[in-house]
Amino acid sequence: TAATAGTAATAGTTGRGGSYVPVDPADWPRSRDSMARAIRASATPERDDRLFPGDIGQFADGGGLGVAHGAAGVLHVLDQTGAGRFEAGEEWLLKHTAPPPRGTPLGFYDGLAGVAYVLERLGHTERALELIERVLDEKWQRLAPDLHGGLAGVGLTLDHLARATGETGLRERADEAARLLADRLGGAAGAAGGAGARLTGKRAGLLHGATGPALLFLRLYEHSGDPALLDLAATALRQDLDRCVRDRHGTLLVDEGFRTMPYLGAGSVGIGTVLDSWLAHRADDDFEAVRGGIAAAASLRYYAQPGLFNGRAGMVLHLARTTTPDLAPERLAAQIAGLGWYAVPYQGQLAFPGEQMMRLSMDLATGTAGCLLALGAACAPPHAEPVGLPFLPPLRRP
Repeated sequence: TAATAGTAATAGTTGRGGSYVPVDPADWPRSRDSMARAIRASATPERDDRLFPGDIGQFADGGGLGVAHGAAGVLHVLDQTGAGRFEAGEEWLLKHTAPPPRGTPLGFYDGLAGVAYVLERLGHTERALELIERVLDEKWQRLAPDLHGGLAGVGLTLDHLARATGETGLRERADEAARLLADRLGGAAGAAGGAGARLTGKRAGLLHGATGPALLFLRLYEHSGDPALLDLAATALRQDLDRCVRDRHGTLLVDEGFRTMPYLGAGSVGIGTVLDSWLAHRADDDFEAVRGGIAAAASLRYYAQPGLFNGRAGMVLHLARTTTPDLAPERLAAQIAGLGWYAVPYQGQLAFPGEQMMRLSMDLATGTAGCLLALGAACAPPHAEPVGLPFLPPLRRP
């Protein structure tokens, strides 16, 4: 099983002197090519419920379609990292969105908006527009504020498709999403209870916290130049930073009440990705003061699993992207090396287990595709196409 293999990977050898891991994750592009071969080998286009093995969450988001756990996210990573298009996978995704299963969520990481984004990036513009029209035909304005399945992710997709296709109606809907979020943010700030009222309730971070709406405000600011949008992004970021605490070493972590979280999806590192992007436009002493603590959260020795949103790969992505001053390159090298702790061979190629190290995963959020994306951001040569998460491209270093 993947769990058993993970134990052997920690040891680093087969016990007979040979290497257990087929290729060192740091050995780019050999590691990229090996992971891509593993992903393609795992595909089951004859199945209707999913294309790639991944987290069980893919069975709750419309039949394995989505960006976080489904086919769209894996196909996006293969294309982003220069690993080559997977035409059989694209055909599968087109077939299974004609039409998509009833009840497929609307959001970016969990549903139709994210699939539309990926299909447009792969050149399937007509199907992408069909899917986003399905989103707009629903009561999308009532979605939660977040990036994962809510208004922020839908708004970012609408903005991207509007710029890619020139559809002015999509531009208007993207602006509407931002207005709805701004109204909610204003209501949260002014509601009874003051600092206790929050845009996203009890959750913080990139996927489910106020950082997702901050990302939408920030990207719309970059296209419009309206400073009010940059102000809104700062307000949203501060709401999530208010949920953070420092440990005795000065590491900044999201406080969930019963645990503290460093991760990209629901921890301080995810807040840091958008905070870095915000600081590219305006100076802020308070934001600068927390960057070191976030970098420390991305530089810990131990993380329980390899995944992008809840594991070490997210730390690799952040350290490869951040412009935090005076950050030693050894930190990134150590996290890349640490990915080898979890690696498992799959048909002789490099792969990774998913959540809780319980099963092989090829998906973006928890498995091999997420590790491939992070390593691409860290290891791809400067002349290559830049690698990053959707809406979070690499930053220009000072």
